Amino acid sequence: MIVNDAAGTSQDDVVETARQVLAERAHVDVVRTSSMDDLTSALAAREDSEVVVCGGDGSLHAVLTALCLEDRLDPEDDTAPVVGLVPLGTGNDFARAVSIPTDVRAAAGIVLDGPLRPIDVIRDDAGRVIVNAVHVGAGDEAGRLAKPWKERLGRVGLGPLGYVVGSVMAGARKGGWKLRVTVDGTVVSDGQTRLMQVGMANGTSIGGGAEIAPGAAPGDGLGDVVIAEARTRAERLRYALRLKSGRHGSLEGVRRLRGSEVRVESMTGRHFGVNADGELLDPVLRTTWRVQAAAYRLHVPAGVEPTVPDTEPPA
Repeated sequence: MIVNDAAGTSQDDVVETARQVLAERAHVDVVRTSSMDDLTSALAAREDSEVVVCGGDGSLHAVLTALCLEDRLDPEDDTAPVVGLVPLGTGNDFARAVSIPTDVRAAAGIVLDGPLRPIDVIRDDAGRVIVNAVHVGAGDEAGRLAKPWKERLGRVGLGPLGYVVGSVMAGARKGGWKLRVTVDGTVVSDGQTRLMQVGMANGTSIGGGAEIAPGAAPGDGLGDVVIAEARTRAERLRYALRLKSGRHGSLEGVRRLRGSEVRVESMTGRHFGVNADGELLDPVLRTTWRVQAAAYRLHVPAGVEPTVPDTEPPA
């Protein structure tokens, strides 16, 4: 069971509860890690043991990145790694996408009894592993603006509201980016219309519950692609507010597609920021995202099956 040492002792009781539930039927080693080197060493020493991530989206991202560095995320390999998840984070967006509850005993029970489901990841052109979602434009800007608000509101248990604040601020301030977007080889936005956001999602939500891709299925071999045009300030604000509930797809200028590869390019020479699983990456002029199907296997609640969202084809 991997625990992020950066969490300190604040989650010790929860971690111990998870350990006790698992230990009723399995041998459990709890390993606290504080760096990628720690993670890589811990995973290399596990032999045939399953990996249980006791943490949030960031912890799951780190573990899967370490498994990738170990060359274990291979969709052609029948021994693709098995992972369990006990959500302890603030946002828990990916846990929400696969219906894993935040109740620690229930989540630990799923690790013991839940069926295994193949799960995709998204890889970018720098080789990064993206577990949940990657996006550019106002969503990335919202993440940057939300960071101080999440810290302030987190002190009173309202951390996820920070993303809502950031989204509204980004919608009010930004006039959009001229980006050329290609999905599976088909140009779906030629760069003449300013865009507010372009995203590829494996999970359903970002920022602690903003439903960027309601109905996304993390194991169906395709990513959900969202392209939102930047229109008037009022429409941008409406988009930011509706994103929280997943109702943005009904707005004019918002397209939802599905595909296995997305390429985003600046048409003006203006760099744009990228938000990958909540990590704010350095601005770039172009980026490519590809789905790596069935990269690992995850214990999920019984009855959770992939769903096909109501999206349009790329053509």
